[in-house]
Amino acid sequence: MFFRIVPPAPALRPFVQHYLLVHVRYDGVDPAQAIKPMPPAPQQCLYFYPRGGMRSFHHKESKFIDLPHSILVGPQVSRLDLHFPTEHLMLCAAFWPGGLHRLLGVPVAEMLDYSVESRALLGPALGEVEARLEDAPSYATMLAVVERYLLRMLRRLRPHTERPLDRLLATLLPSGRLGASLDHLAAEACLSPRQFERNFIARVGLSPKLFARIARFDQAFNLKERRPGLDWLAVAVQCGYYDYRHLVRDFREFAGVTPPQLLAAETAHTRVAGGAVSNHLLVPGW
Repeated sequence: MFFRIVPPAPALRPFVQHYLLVHVRYDGVDPAQAIKPMPPAPQQCLYFYPRGGMRSFHHKESKFIDLPHSILVGPQVSRLDLHFPTEHLMLCAAFWPGGLHRLLGVPVAEMLDYSVESRALLGPALGEVEARLEDAPSYATMLAVVERYLLRMLRRLRPHTERPLDRLLATLLPSGRLGASLDHLAAEACLSPRQFERNFIARVGLSPKLFARIARFDQAFNLKERRPGLDWLAVAVQCGYYDYRHLVRDFREFAGVTPPQLLAAETAHTRVAGGAVSNHLLVPGW
């Protein structure tokens, strides 16, 4: 399996957290095993699937969805499971809170818990990006194609469109200030608490309180993946939960299962994807 996280160009860093590129073949693997759980995360993303064939299962709606070659993912509060084709190639631009709305003009508040075909919102230029990705001879070329598109969108922004709230949103996840009170965050953004909440929802698609819960849930799961030797109680305490039961409540709400069950599902997919490495066909030029 090829897996690479790449930082964006300096000009895009207030908007884009990183690019993620994954390429793997599942030859000889039972399709029922090539399933990756995707619980809610604080990032909103622009995904490209140059080889196509992706399906997702939406747990809340209990239905399968065939995904187009590119999708925009709005704020998520429900778990999805990704079902992969024999060859899976994915390039993702993951945005900081508010970045997707501000850079691309995406109406995130109207996209709660679902994705939409990118061309439907971003127009024909996005179709040109898809076509170039399908013909790209290397991973580096793919990244360059997507970044050139985002830089073009950046040049369309007016310099005065950035407000104190926008600068604050771009720092919320790396600074860990999500635990601050609403009044404190509103003061930093030079807004009243009511104005702050209304503008936060317009940019992020969720209330500050719900977004903070999802970010903490995501932090806890990532911490356990990075440090499997930590028990779940230690994870809960380090991530600001009152106790393990409080952690379990969020996992059941956002992932539909207990923490160990979600970790087991993620580990099962990682094992299958890693086992497919000998079947992986590398795109040259990285």
